[in-house]
Amino acid sequence: MVRIIIALAMLACLGIDAFAAEALKKIRIASKGGGEALVPYVIPQRLGFYREEGLDVDVIVTRGTVTTQVVVSGAVDYSNGGSIPAILSGAHLKILLVNSDKPAQYLVTSPKIASIKQLTGKSMAISDTSGNSTLILREFLAKNGVAIENIQMRALGEPAVRLGALMTGAVDATLISYGFAKQAEAKGFRILAYSGDYVSSLSANLETSDDKIQKSPDEVYKVVKATLKGQLFFHRNPSEATKFVMEVLRLHDLSEAKEVWQERSKQSSELAKIGRASDENLTTNIERVREQMRMVGAQSKLKGTISLDQVYDFSFAKKAYDEIRASKWDPMRYDYSKR
Repeated sequence: MVRIIIALAMLACLGIDAFAAEALKKIRIASKGGGEALVPYVIPQRLGFYREEGLDVDVIVTRGTVTTQVVVSGAVDYSNGGSIPAILSGAHLKILLVNSDKPAQYLVTSPKIASIKQLTGKSMAISDTSGNSTLILREFLAKNGVAIENIQMRALGEPAVRLGALMTGAVDATLISYGFAKQAEAKGFRILAYSGDYVSSLSANLETSDDKIQKSPDEVYKVVKATLKGQLFFHRNPSEATKFVMEVLRLHDLSEAKEVWQERSKQSSELAKIGRASDENLTTNIERVREQMRMVGAQSKLKGTISLDQVYDFSFAKKAYDEIRASKWDPMRYDYSKR
């Protein structure tokens, strides 16, 4: 009799587990790339934040504008593609959550250059003549009293190519990510400045369609809340967050992973760490995209004046953060090594 009761109890538990698994809502998120771009989703996946909200999340790696297009088409539910160009062209999308508001690039120069103003008359490697990074560079130089027209710009494309041009003396400077900057520094070149100390650059963590917001606001809130928990965990529990960096980037050196975490955290103000950005930064980034579209000949696609609330909807992030804080949720209680 005891065996029968135990067997029935086990079946009941299995039934509950099976029902719970079936009850999870399948969600698809498109990521504009692999590697570090996946960390914001891997954390809430591994630590169960999505499951706590009744969600089963799949992350699909895409590339470029495809990331936004698959949201517009309804092929996926959410993405991190950076949808401002599409919105300015009339797409009905909203950015719900940001994870950084500063660019990743550093100004690296030849050892002979000791100040930003000494760049006047010198040569500089850029990715292309109309890309977002070039517009960031223009703003960065202007804030330091240097006109981009007074610098010999060479469009060389990929970061590795630009780094090579700097190290062989073909150019005097370039704006490049921290990893490449450290390589140059090890060879005697100078890391002169961090661009994020002067200009902003927003990176979307979640965006979705207006249709999704209107028809499934409860789902949107749950996705935002779980993703925001992962973001808060990343910034507030560095020792455990570093383990995710090691896993996703396939690093074996803990000190290297810590450096990646430090740089990533450096790119986020306190407001960005909780998923939002200031109106000033929002406006600046919209206008930068508008200028970029003009420079590449896409001005005809622009739909005229657009308000911030036509691009961003932080209402879900605000509500989620208030609820997370009120619940006394503690990111320090999670230990990834035990999972």
